[in-house]
Amino acid sequence: MSTPATAAPTTARWEPTPRWERRYREVLDAVAAVFAEKGYAGASTRDIAERLGVRQASLYYYLPSKERALAAVCEFGVKDFIANLEEIIARRNPATDKLRQAIANHLAPLRTHPHADYVCVFLRHRHELPEGSRQAVAALARTYQDLIERLFREGIRAGEFRADLDPKLATLALLGLCNSVITNRGAPPSAAMIDAMIEEYARIVVNGVVAGSGVVRGGVPARRRKS
Repeated sequence: MSTPATAAPTTARWEPTPRWERRYREVLDAVAAVFAEKGYAGASTRDIAERLGVRQASLYYYLPSKERALAAVCEFGVKDFIANLEEIIARRNPATDKLRQAIANHLAPLRTHPHADYVCVFLRHRHELPEGSRQAVAALARTYQDLIERLFREGIRAGEFRADLDPKLATLALLGLCNSVITNRGAPPSAAMIDAMIEEYARIVVNGVVAGSGVVRGGVPARRRKS
């Protein structure tokens, strides 16, 4: 979550209370939902206020502008991804397991709202951020991409992934595959469809990078048969 002080009252000794924090999150949830539904350009602060059932002027106590609202949603949308992926990489699990968990980390938020809204807004609208905020969010996106690339590199070093695998291209392929689901403007996938995609995408990606000729089933490489 972005630091509330950036949008909070400017009194030097003011600190956010738990109640303020809860309301701030409710406001961000509404912002994410409205931007996901109407698009950043098509949404207004009036739309957000109506979603919350408050006066438009009340929003400025939490977010001083529409631009700051977009920045806060984008930051929140990617920071959880980063924290979760760092935890996945730190585990003492096979690289194939970590790769499947990374795919689940990327797609699982689409099962529920407002989690899916944050992710959609981040992918669809972060390029509409003003100078400064756009660079800050882009840096977070690079951090996330670097972590995925690190996962591939570690799998290569461990001998689990192909020695000739290009980690950068593998990272772009994984992100492109997963992001295509999120940025699809059609009907949103159901939770069951997301679960099925996680399993299928894990097979597609892991079978393409695993060392040897074993086919991965359920996230575990099949052992080669002895001749």
